[in-house]
Amino acid sequence: MNAIALRAKNAPGFRVDGSKLLPSALACLGHGELAQLVLQGHGEQCALADLFDITRIEAQAPSLRIEGDVAWLDRIGASLDEGSFSVHGDVGDYAGIGMSGGELHIHGNAGRFTACEMQGGRLTVRGEVGDFAAGALPGDMEGMRGGMLVIHGDAGARLADRMRRGTVLVGGNAGDFAASRLVAGTLCIAGETGAHVGYGMRRGTVVLLNAPQRIGPTFTDGGRGFDVFWRLLARTLASEIAPFSALRAEVLPTRYAGDLAVDGRGELLIANS
Repeated sequence: MNAIALRAKNAPGFRVDGSKLLPSALACLGHGELAQLVLQGHGEQCALADLFDITRIEAQAPSLRIEGDVAWLDRIGASLDEGSFSVHGDVGDYAGIGMSGGELHIHGNAGRFTACEMQGGRLTVRGEVGDFAAGALPGDMEGMRGGMLVIHGDAGARLADRMRRGTVLVGGNAGDFAASRLVAGTLCIAGETGAHVGYGMRRGTVVLLNAPQRIGPTFTDGGRGFDVFWRLLARTLASEIAPFSALRAEVLPTRYAGDLAVDGRGELLIANS
């Protein structure tokens, strides 16, 4: 197996589809094949060696590392199913779309539709993400369906729209319509939230460390009796990301149930209310 490192050269001046850049696939290629690997650009094609300096070393497991800002490179880690993939810089849109396994670590910012329709694995973003993270593609009915997305910075609008399964943690703020049309899964936001949190959510759990400016009239008092669930969840969150380390497992959050406009059975937990 090979560990491959790609150091970005000058930006190509157009957007490039990076979905071919998967650790297990690249590890099987010879050096010449790797250098000549064709990536599709916006109306153009380019070879991998035109965009990156390539280094490879022997390793026990396939891995891929990209160094430098590649905000022009979309679909990083698309359909990733195994191996380790890290990017030290910013990336474009659709990072981790449809990934089902492995680990993708982005030490920078990511664009729109990050972890869109993700099914498994773990995606960590040290910076911020754009709109529709963990959501569904336009016209599709299901967003994130499994795995874990950890965002250390802020998230844009429509976070976890139509999410069906999995866990999303946000260390910063989230934009409008977070958890909109949520079907199931767990979304936790440490910072502030925009308008219409949980709009149209049917099931699932949304944890907020800060109360939103307004809770919709279609959410009602959710009662108590979730002590065991909360203790387990609070300890898990505290171990995953720093902003949640202040959570006290013995102090129950305020619970709201909704969205009743869609006969929703979701729960909105506000920890510091």
